[in-house]
Amino acid sequence: MPRKPTAIAREARERIIETVTGMPEGAMLPTTRELGETHDLHPSTIFRLLRDLAAEGYVWQSPNGRFYPAGAQSHTLRGAPLCFIGRELLQWSRLYQEILEGVSEVCAANGSPLVLLSSPTLVRQEAPASPIERASLKQQGVEMTRLTSAIPKGCAGYVFDHLWKGAVIQTAQTGGGTSLQLLHPKSPMESVQPDYLAGAGMVAEHLRSEPVPRVYLIHPFEGDPAVDAMLDALRQALAPFGPREMSLSDAGRAFSGRAGSSRVVFVSPEDNAALALCEMIRRSRSAISKTAQVIATQGTGLVTAPTLRLRYDYRRLGRSAAARILHGTQLIPVPPMWIQPEID
Repeated sequence: MPRKPTAIAREARERIIETVTGMPEGAMLPTTRELGETHDLHPSTIFRLLRDLAAEGYVWQSPNGRFYPAGAQSHTLRGAPLCFIGRELLQWSRLYQEILEGVSEVCAANGSPLVLLSSPTLVRQEAPASPIERASLKQQGVEMTRLTSAIPKGCAGYVFDHLWKGAVIQTAQTGGGTSLQLLHPKSPMESVQPDYLAGAGMVAEHLRSEPVPRVYLIHPFEGDPAVDAMLDALRQALAPFGPREMSLSDAGRAFSGRAGSSRVVFVSPEDNAALALCEMIRRSRSAISKTAQVIATQGTGLVTAPTLRLRYDYRRLGRSAAARILHGTQLIPVPPMWIQPEID
């Protein structure tokens, strides 16, 4: 399980960011030993902080190992636009809101306009927990041609929505620049994504800590590569528990009056589905509802207490994507955090 950052490390991170943003061009950060003495942390801890800040676009590590403000790496992309090519604003989920906030932060620091090229047909969803309608391959091809014709000159690069099919983005006429796709582990291009396997492993570790007679793995809807990736990771990690897979619409059967009162756990790889499950439990009068638990694994800020959940820093993921394009930093899978429910 990833180690939780200490309060001292979190404070050091914020102070280093403040220092970096106020440094003159070309200035070099103090050594890790010097920063360690300043912030009362071991140099190895400081190095990990700087490595993470490099992945998020705040600093840049030169070949000699020293760290500089990210802008010191290159001035060729300063002010160059960055394009997001994906769904329209009305279809942005909480996850996409968080990602684009992170992209916007790095663009603002670099003086780069964030250009949103949106397709009204890439995805449609009547309600947050309902099945998604994804454009066909032919429809996506037509939309991609329309959108790329509107790309402004001099773009530094492109961030593609994870619902674009590989065959479509591979043939996109972008006119140069770095391209990457969000959240898609099987993308034909470079992809920035959460650490799905680490998250699934944390769920399995929790389930091993106490007996669970029944585990239900919820399959919310088809066609979302990110949800499918987490489902695959959960299937692998939870195999020893023999989970039964079911759709969200079938989950209500577990709350029938004939059901027993033994403990059950519902694991949902999509946060809106997790909220729907919580509402089913709240409304149910069956005995099983008193012992049922929901574990939400998508990791957005949508699900809050008292639900047991993973949390991924999707703003950091967005910063990492933009930093890769604008500063050439390395992509690092975003690790999960485990958030226990609050107890009154």
